[in-house]
Amino acid sequence: MKSKLFKIGLDKHLALVLMAMIMLCSGCSSLNIGADPAKKPFTIVVLPDTQNYADVREKWAQSHFNIPDQRFCFYEQTKWIKNNKKKLNIQMVAHVGDIVQYDYPDEWAIADTAFTTIDNTVPYILSLGNHDMGCEIKPGTAHSRETKVNNYFPPSRFENNPIYQYGGNLDNRSDNYFLTFEEAGMKFLMLSLEFKPRDEALAWANKVVAAHPNHQCIIVTHAYLMKNGQRFTSLNYDIEGNAGEEMWEKLVSLHKNIFMVVCGHTEPNARLVSKGVHGNNVYQLLSDFQFEKGGQGFLRIMKFYPEEKRIDVSTYSPVLKEYKEDPRNKFSLEFNLEQD
Repeated sequence: MKSKLFKIGLDKHLALVLMAMIMLCSGCSSLNIGADPAKKPFTIVVLPDTQNYADVREKWAQSHFNIPDQRFCFYEQTKWIKNNKKKLNIQMVAHVGDIVQYDYPDEWAIADTAFTTIDNTVPYILSLGNHDMGCEIKPGTAHSRETKVNNYFPPSRFENNPIYQYGGNLDNRSDNYFLTFEEAGMKFLMLSLEFKPRDEALAWANKVVAAHPNHQCIIVTHAYLMKNGQRFTSLNYDIEGNAGEEMWEKLVSLHKNIFMVVCGHTEPNARLVSKGVHGNNVYQLLSDFQFEKGGQGFLRIMKFYPEEKRIDVSTYSPVLKEYKEDPRNKFSLEFNLEQD
């Protein structure tokens, strides 16, 4: 009789434990029961102009703002990206140009050191700015398209890396190239265009985008938006090429799968939403912090929420360990991430 009562009591105890576990699981929102794991949030990080971090010769920012050598800002940015790759599900890093100050080898060596940190962790795509080319002819920038970027970041650096889906380039150089990646059940195309892109670069880009109709496309370039949020109509540099408005007319507006352009070159930050010829929204985002004591390590975090059809954009400095909270630097974009 005693053993029978013990068994009944044990059965009741187990039943209560089981019921408690069921109630706990069903009411625990943090477990995200029912969510599609294939549509989990993911992140693209944008690195704005890093020229002052690599400036070990002219030292413009150091003298102008009375601050020390800034290369540690560059190193902290890529270190932070590596350390947060898993937490934020970082799928891509996009540099919008002016990687270095005056195209000197020792400046590119700093950029090389910074990006080596994430070489085997996160794919990245680089865009050339005016400070990355044509600096040796006479004072100033972009007097020609000569650049040392290919000495440090040749196509082979990306083609031979297994974490990359390297798509191709123009003229076997890293001045214009593209990458792809897949996440949340979607395909993405990241396309880098040189500073003030030539007509032949835009013609190449049109072919690339047209050949990837099922990829959501982000254009990565340097000088596209002005600080007033409108596209550049001219760029006063010696090289021939196209400004932002011409890029819009000859490339960006023509493809329904181009949904974003990220750029740098000038401050403060700005954004513009325009409709392409197919009625699609194109988000055009400018970020540049170089005149804030050289940049202070600020970068852009674009977090994609596929199920909410939303992109949250925030601005953070791993150097200062702080966010910018103003509307220019913290905002959300509506975006239907479902593909046809």
